[in-house]
Amino acid sequence: MNARWAIFVVLFVHTGCTTKNACRPGGDGTYTTALYDKLSSYCMVNIEAGDVVPESGVTPYDQTTPLFSDYATKRRTIWMPPGTPATYTADGPFDFPVGTIATKSFGWNGKWLETRVLVKKENGWTGASYVWNDDQSEATIQPGGGFFTTPESDAYLVPNKNECIKCHESTGTIVPIGLRADRINHDFAYATGTENQLAHWSRMGILTGAPVPESSPALADFSDTSLSTEARARAYLAANCSYCHSSTGEARNTGLLLGMEVTDPYRLGTCKTPVATGKAASNLSYDVVPGNPDASIMVYRMQATTPSIMMPELGRSVVHSEGVAVVRDWIAEMPGSCQ
Repeated sequence: MNARWAIFVVLFVHTGCTTKNACRPGGDGTYTTALYDKLSSYCMVNIEAGDVVPESGVTPYDQTTPLFSDYATKRRTIWMPPGTPATYTADGPFDFPVGTIATKSFGWNGKWLETRVLVKKENGWTGASYVWNDDQSEATIQPGGGFFTTPESDAYLVPNKNECIKCHESTGTIVPIGLRADRINHDFAYATGTENQLAHWSRMGILTGAPVPESSPALADFSDTSLSTEARARAYLAANCSYCHSSTGEARNTGLLLGMEVTDPYRLGTCKTPVATGKAASNLSYDVVPGNPDASIMVYRMQATTPSIMMPELGRSVVHSEGVAVVRDWIAEMPGSCQ
């Protein structure tokens, strides 16, 4: 082997993929904790016939009630180095091994705009956003983020690294938001057939310690009208707000806690006065006013699109009408008052 060919082989192996059919994470027996410049270097996903599809050995997944992102279609994947499964926990993100890679892709009408990547390093998680080119053959790292036009908005935000931290921060560290039992405890249509995701992950050896799905928490589907309004609204707020509004999230000092574990009506906002919201509260007095969604700051901020007022602060630029509707209905059905 001459020197030029030897150099080519080294670069070929260590910069990621070989051919599309042979591309898979850890294909050379190693894993990475780096953030690559090109999405293809992870060997996680590619676009075929207008859809994001996982590479060999990569597991697709979804969430019962997902985070709203301007009506984007999303595709999620997860991969762990072989022989190093995640460890189950019932009340937070699973404990993933070093080398884990997770992706979430965003698109509209078969056109994909970005794929976000989280990588588990020795000292915790790191991540970046990758923007797809026009012919959908490659996505390139976008460390500075930026605003893009979609069919729903001319101000869709691809987050920069600091903005990623704003949502994924928990007591000073980055954590996954949706990779937890209650968010994935439902059926998924795999290529091999439909199966509960927790059961599938356990059977495939990428999750250890999980009980049977019936014994694991499960978030409600907020769009399932056969469920109670309260169950649907609480699920929506848990998925879209509790990553900040929790005891460890960025909004922990507000006193408004929106996770499913919260049972105190006051902590959920009922007759609770806001903390340092200024004009974001308009002339309203309480986060939630039983029986009166129009007097509730929560609804006011969910219906806003002004950056300094709207909630969530990041991740959307248009109003999620269906989400607002179920929260309005929940508040309207609440008994009592704040008098």
